Amino acid sequence: MKHIVIIPASGSGSRFGGKTPKQFLKLPPHSKEVIFYTLKKFNDLKIIDEIIISTNPIYFSKVKKIVSENKLNKVKTIVSGGETRQQSVFNALSLLKKYSDKDKIIIHDAVRPFISVKKLKELISISHNYKSIVPALKINDTIKKIDSKGYIIDSIDRENIWRIQTPQIFDYSVISMSLIKAKQIDFTGTDESSVVMKFGGKVKICDGEITNIKITTKEDLKKIDYNKLLIT
Repeated sequence: MKHIVIIPASGSGSRFGGKTPKQFLKLPPHSKEVIFYTLKKFNDLKIIDEIIISTNPIYFSKVKKIVSENKLNKVKTIVSGGETRQQSVFNALSLLKKYSDKDKIIIHDAVRPFISVKKLKELISISHNYKSIVPALKINDTIKKIDSKGYIIDSIDRENIWRIQTPQIFDYSVISMSLIKAKQIDFTGTDESSVVMKFGGKVKICDGEITNIKITTKEDLKKIDYNKLLIT
């Protein structure tokens, strides 16, 4: 069984603001790019066989430089990203015809560099028992539904409501077939698990990690523990 990581990194960072896409923003303690810290976590895991980065061609040289300078030897391919995350993942998967149906495809946000190595190992281990898994956090706050004018119109039972994270891990056959079918009917999901479920796949929820935040806005940088980025 092989373990292949796909890192979608085509985002322009419009919600974050500024000229630098957030995956290339430099963070302490080493003044390295966000995507470097993310890649480093996977690159140093013995169980990982290959990493593919899907990004805008205008960033190819930048990504290649990050990979080369930091000796991220498991990054084998940099592929053109699409207009959506789903297209970016599809483009990366299109290169993997040589792999078997039960090989694990691990899809992780480029801008989630704070996941712990311990959690990564745990999720990969759990994935060996299921065809599809995603990490998630249970919602503890009261959830309300509002109308177009901002007035509360209903309360939502939070008992079975979870916040989805990455990495999302699938058997190669499951995610590849789901994305192919989605392309055929022009369906775009909110994440990989929603595409798998669209075509009848079952996805297992696993406990996520509260520190595994996705950097979306500048406010997110005020909440994070930079010690989670320390290179060991």
